[in-house]
Amino acid sequence: MKRILVIRKHNHLGDMLCSLPLYAALRARWSDARIDLLAAPTAYPVPLAEINPYLHDILFLRKDGPLALPRLLWRIRQRRYDMVIVPSTIRHSRSAHLIARASGAPVRVGVRSYDGVPNPDRAALTHAIDTRWSDGPVHQLWRNLAIADAAGCAPAGDPLATRIPVSAAAVAEAGRVLAALPADGPIVGVHVGAGKRANVWPAGRFAATLRALRGDGPLSVLLTAGAMDADEVEAVERELRREGIPLLLLRDAPIPLLSAVLRRLALYLCNDTGTMHVAAFSGAPVLALFGPTPAAEWAPLQARCRAIVSPDASMEGISVDEVLDAGRAMLAAWREQRPRIDEREQ
Repeated sequence: MKRILVIRKHNHLGDMLCSLPLYAALRARWSDARIDLLAAPTAYPVPLAEINPYLHDILFLRKDGPLALPRLLWRIRQRRYDMVIVPSTIRHSRSAHLIARASGAPVRVGVRSYDGVPNPDRAALTHAIDTRWSDGPVHQLWRNLAIADAAGCAPAGDPLATRIPVSAAAVAEAGRVLAALPADGPIVGVHVGAGKRANVWPAGRFAATLRALRGDGPLSVLLTAGAMDADEVEAVERELRREGIPLLLLRDAPIPLLSAVLRRLALYLCNDTGTMHVAAFSGAPVLALFGPTPAAEWAPLQARCRAIVSPDASMEGISVDEVLDAGRAMLAAWREQRPRIDEREQ
């Protein structure tokens, strides 16, 4: 059995979801391989095991005392990995390369140069690629697949068809959750917060967009939220309830349940945040709003997804009219495709 360790220190929710096709390619190439992940703890918990079905075990690079690293290295060497992969698709990590070199793995895969600038730790690698990612720029998903290619793996089918695994129990629970909303029109999902304040579209513009969509005909709103979104959520919820728009608040839902709910929506309007990637990798129709983040690297690529990019790299640069036009077009497409969508969900 082949033993593979992926060392990925940048593992926020969007980072990990955009790397799913890498793990799928590894599993397709070596069906019985043991694939482990070494990750860095994040400021908020990312349910890695729930979103990545290809992993056997998850190790964490913790900084809790002088013996933490030696113990981790001993544990890694005991597992006798055949291959270590360092997918430096976001930025360089010296510690990841040092661990790869100390692992004892005969094959160590990564990036030899970043846009012509040599990787200072390239000696730690045995198989590597030279990137020109800033010329494009190149989306994170394709960057991960370039690393997979260096490891000798081809994409497993259509990378854009990769989905978060959802159990029958999660699908049933999603049905019960959404049953609380009227069935006389589409359900529009909205995520008004973001992990970075600079990525938040003004709450009043979300409310104005939803009011206008409601004026076109019956619809209900599913408001998704995390722990950091309280102010924006309260403002939008208050406005929508005052307008009498049917509303359901889904806060801090487990990823499998959230994925099962999102794939049932007619439209998901959201800021550039981790939940945007959950929706895209669930097959939901996503309308994502981008300000300072480079959309060419991070915007969802899936078929039913669309991104609106601010002309001045600020969220205030995105107008209600622009979002409203895109939302109406996507809802019209949903109505046209609805019989086929319903068949797939049965």
